[in-house]
Amino acid sequence: MEAKRKITAALDDGTGDYIVQKILFPDIFEGSAIINIKSSGICGSDLHMTNERTEPQSIPSGHEIAGIIEELPNSYEGYLQVGDRVAIDNIGAGKSCNTCYFCRYGQFRHCVNPAEETGGGFSEYITRKPNGLFKISDDMDWNDGALVEPMAVSVHGFRFANFLPGEVVAVVGSSTIGLSSIAVAKYFGAKTVIASAKYPQQAEAAKKMGADFVVSAEPGHLEEKCFELTNGIGVDIVVETIGGTSAGPLVQAAKCVKNTGKVIVLGGFRNPVEIDFLQPMIKEISFIPATCYANINGKHDFEIAVDILASGKHPYKEIVTHEYSLEDIQEGFKTAYDKTSGSIKVHIRQ
Repeated sequence: MEAKRKITAALDDGTGDYIVQKILFPDIFEGSAIINIKSSGICGSDLHMTNERTEPQSIPSGHEIAGIIEELPNSYEGYLQVGDRVAIDNIGAGKSCNTCYFCRYGQFRHCVNPAEETGGGFSEYITRKPNGLFKISDDMDWNDGALVEPMAVSVHGFRFANFLPGEVVAVVGSSTIGLSSIAVAKYFGAKTVIASAKYPQQAEAAKKMGADFVVSAEPGHLEEKCFELTNGIGVDIVVETIGGTSAGPLVQAAKCVKNTGKVIVLGGFRNPVEIDFLQPMIKEISFIPATCYANINGKHDFEIAVDILASGKHPYKEIVTHEYSLEDIQEGFKTAYDKTSGSIKVHIRQ
């Protein structure tokens, strides 16, 4: 049985050190496929969780994943085949029951009866349901495949907020999600996109993604540009992509957006933050937190993300500044933490 096989994986020992070791093959739950992992991205949330973790991991993490299908369940009757190259919805559809209230509406992230977690992308293999596997174009390489997930996060945010073509968009931050938000805004028909960037490599990438204007991350710079370009009104939509431990990014977003505008919150706020809600209330701003992805109007956010990446119009894979083998994952994490290294996105390749 596969479950008795040993595979190579990297597990945090509870101190932030990822130890490459042999572990049991991931559990093959009912209806799951087996995917041989080829590339996994180190997400900002992986960095945050590593910092917060105090106990050793028992299963590997990593959720930005692409690989090859090696086995499909006997009951599967869909379009996928063994040997297909796929991006994986590791968090939602790949574990969803497909029958509960939320699954019936395509909100797999909110499934009330998901399969147990069997491990993530910092490993050789993963098991997930075919519902969460999305074929990638033959023109897409493994870096593209592992970038489908962060692209889908931004796709979901814009669709969830009912974005309309012709709107003016500001993006707070030009890291991985900020850059995908720029690409999505342009793909969906934004009139103008303004972005802030903290590091030179982020500013350069933001321009490549299609940002019409890129400003520094210094306080006031994004606000000033937003008002300058809208005759003092403010932009239609602001995408907050930084998160963190203070309300600063939310406050900045609220200042940039017009009265009755929308703030899409994609950044991760892992601790409580305090915000003065009076001005956003007076402005009648809609804060729209969005997380992960869903099937909306019959199409999954991953499918649209694949279309964007396959189009070749947004060179998102150029944000992958560093690649490391699974055996060198600790060095990969070190590089991902240190933005002065020139890193934007770090991938673990196998």
